[in-house]
Amino acid sequence: MTRTQVCQLLGVAPKSLYLWERSGKIRPPKRDARGWRSYTQADVVALRALLGKGGERKAPRQTQALDGLSARNQLRGTVIAVRGGDVLSEVVLRLGDGQEITAVITRRSVEQLGLKRGREAVAVIKSTEVMLFR
Repeated sequence: MTRTQVCQLLGVAPKSLYLWERSGKIRPPKRDARGWRSYTQADVVALRALLGKGGERKAPRQTQALDGLSARNQLRGTVIAVRGGDVLSEVVLRLGDGQEITAVITRRSVEQLGLKRGREAVAVIKSTEVMLFR
């Protein structure tokens, strides 16, 4: 399985797998001919055991509608806060590894999507540029 498939199956971010591998919590997976990580069923079992030790994490349900999007940055998580005004609302999503992402969307979109604390959601990021600074 690919890293993306494993992350979707377990409901964790790719960065989590990388950090667990780097810290020695999991053994590094084998790599394919391109040098990409390739996970076996045994690797997935070990990862599930690791997640079970820190509290079982429920893998997010697959969202069929997102499969056809060209945006590849799809971050699944759970809504932990919705702060709203008359027009705009701030929605905070906690990802599978504990990181949080915030989006500002219209109040109407919050209502249409049924976003409320505890609900699963997907942040879709499509950008034409990325800025870095130090």
